[in-house]
Amino acid sequence: MWMKKSDIAIIILIALVYIVFYSNIVSSASVEGVSMYPIFQNGALTFYQSPTHITYHSIIIYRSPQLHTYVIHRVIRVDGTYYVTQGVDKISNPQPDNQIGLEPAPGVPSSDVIGKVTEIDGYVISIPYLGYLSILLSSLAR
Repeated sequence: MWMKKSDIAIIILIALVYIVFYSNIVSSASVEGVSMYPIFQNGALTFYQSPTHITYHSIIIYRSPQLHTYVIHRVIRVDGTYYVTQGVDKISNPQPDNQIGLEPAPGVPSSDVIGKVTEIDGYVISIPYLGYLSILLSSLAR
């Protein structure tokens, strides 16, 4: 007996939901803001892994002690155990984060990095609009 395409799609969707929400393999984060446009749109849901093998051009998620929130930005310089980051949108983010006060002067210490955004063959994995639910729920909790 052959399965319908819709049955296969449902099985894949259930597996993805399990992987995203119940495993420690991949975690998810909501994108709030436009500093990473066009890679991420405001309200997108992206996925990240443990922060290993961070290099120039990696996209990381870090805790900003200045903003008391998380920031998703691209690494533009690696200096030992510090990462200097910047958003890709040059209008909203014309300078590196350490020059505009988002991160300490030497850069983000590796201890503040919570993850590296998941890429497959150089393409960032994100789902537009799905992050709005998380953004809405976190704003209601404040």
